[in-house]
Amino acid sequence: MRLLTLYVTMLLLACTPLLAQTPKPIAVTLPDSVTAAFIDRPGELYLQLRSGLLLRYDKDGNLRATAQVTTPPTLFDPRDGARLFAYYRATQQYTYLNPSFEAGILHPIDAAFAAEPWLVCASGDYNVWILDVADWSLKKIDTQKGIVLVETPVAGIAADKHEAITYMREYQGFLFLLEHGKALHMYSSMGKHLRTLAAPGIRYFNFLGEEVYFDTNGRRQLFNLFGAKSYYAEGPVSQNFVLQSDERLYIIDGKTLEVHPVQKP
Repeated sequence: MRLLTLYVTMLLLACTPLLAQTPKPIAVTLPDSVTAAFIDRPGELYLQLRSGLLLRYDKDGNLRATAQVTTPPTLFDPRDGARLFAYYRATQQYTYLNPSFEAGILHPIDAAFAAEPWLVCASGDYNVWILDVADWSLKKIDTQKGIVLVETPVAGIAADKHEAITYMREYQGFLFLLEHGKALHMYSSMGKHLRTLAAPGIRYFNFLGEEVYFDTNGRRQLFNLFGAKSYYAEGPVSQNFVLQSDERLYIIDGKTLEVHPVQKP
């Protein structure tokens, strides 16, 4: 716990917003260990637990929704908090959930678009990106019109490494592919490979304003999407998850969630 306190202090002295000294952090005991953590645009926290439980917490650490799922989504993205995206590789379907985790219509992936989808993520309100292993391509689909908007070979990653690609997300007109334990790959809105950010040990990434951040080699790296500049925050990195919004810093260590308020300088 002393390490976490040191990490919080040093991290937020190195980048904005800064950690508020008061009030004190909120501590929440979780029912199981966390396998994935996400923040929506308003700054609320979503957790996937090892038991298959989905949890949603508000910015004050209050539990707002739970759902027990037998098959956790392969890819989950809370997006704006109103329409949560979930993709299931086993059935090749995706859906949008409401904030209470109630699923809407299940949409099958049309084989005419992708023969072997590996990952699918949301693009705007209705479109989706597909990472297709069959021809190792990125495809952007207009699901309303039933047409392919973008189709391009995947650059920057070898096809035989597809099992290492564990997450995909669109943000600010860019597409990001996480190569677990190795790198974060960045693509344009047309699927053009822009750059690879080497990140040994990377397990997750998130966004704060115009920056993407992730943990690598025991340090936190931040990359400005438009200035194309990287820098590191000071201090050690938690072994589990550390996610930040404009107002809160969420630290997950084992079965403990800490919610730290932050303030702008």
